[in-house]
Amino acid sequence: MEDKSIRTKLEQDAQIIRERIPMDMTKAEAAKKADALRLFMNEQNLAQADIARMLDVSSSKISQFLANKYPGNLDELVNKVVNLINSYDRKSRQDRGPQFVDTAIAKKIGALIANTEAACDDEGKIAVIIGDAGSGKTRCLQAYAEANKNSIYVQLDSTMYSTLIFAAMAKELHLDSSGSLATVTQRLVEHLQNRHIIIILDESSSLNVSQLNQLRQIIVCKSRCPLILAGNGDLAKTILLPTTRRGFESLDQLRSRLTGILDLSALAGNKDGGLYTPEDIRKLYEYGGVRLTQDAISLLRQICKSPGSGRMRTCQYIITALHTAGVAQITAALIYKAIKQLDLPVKSRLPVEILEDQNEETQAMKKSA
Repeated sequence: MEDKSIRTKLEQDAQIIRERIPMDMTKAEAAKKADALRLFMNEQNLAQADIARMLDVSSSKISQFLANKYPGNLDELVNKVVNLINSYDRKSRQDRGPQFVDTAIAKKIGALIANTEAACDDEGKIAVIIGDAGSGKTRCLQAYAEANKNSIYVQLDSTMYSTLIFAAMAKELHLDSSGSLATVTQRLVEHLQNRHIIIILDESSSLNVSQLNQLRQIIVCKSRCPLILAGNGDLAKTILLPTTRRGFESLDQLRSRLTGILDLSALAGNKDGGLYTPEDIRKLYEYGGVRLTQDAISLLRQICKSPGSGRMRTCQYIITALHTAGVAQITAALIYKAIKQLDLPVKSRLPVEILEDQNEETQAMKKSA
């Protein structure tokens, strides 16, 4: 594969379009695009309401457009329709791996949650999962919640104050989420107290000591539910803050209810294995008819081990790019070539010896070509 071929192939693929925006909009051209939208909806199993939501217009506008009776600005609406169809078409051309693979990490996460659930007696218990970006914790937790119907999964963000956090849990439990913090939490306690529901809060890194204490009081003590907190290293730092600091005394209460802290970042650096086994890597990335060589598997595992590399997200992007470039067999040299051609940040995160090995292999391939 010659230099720049991966980037060139991606650029060529991005230029392939299924529908073109008409230069001169006429009723006839609009009717053709309405037919194209109708076909697209059938292919994707989408309703008019789905299209309206995606395009940020009313359902009545979509209904009028499909009936060739739209009285508004046809140029603007057709532009939105064509861009939506082409966007889906680009995504459909890309080979994508399985949504979830039961990896060794998924099993560890599942075991921790099960042990935490089993440890609950007259009150709930708490487990903490730590992992940086791309470690796979989110996909594992979502899959766990999907498979175990006695659990709910909530993804937090740094803008959420306490009322919004508890309101998000209420929504997942199909409860009324309106009202003050006291009202929402009382509703949660009444609903959860006689049920054994696992609460999984992802992206919990921005929780402060006060919010952690509220979760302990409401979910663990009053509702008697297992609580799973997942986030990056900032979450662990907050939980392990010294309780001698004024206002942090409640952390003693929280830590006394911990069943364990699963640190995926620490596991990633384990010289004996790392986050993912060779078999995990094959299950994750051998799809679409391609094969990974042993050195490719080793390099992908090294990326998964490297802090700040994006781990699995970076691996997925590299594999997707190579699929799009038409590669049938993926080697370490090709992975490294993709990293260089796409100028991925992971390059600066890989150990020097890895980079040197790949440089030598690339040079050898050039000489033999």
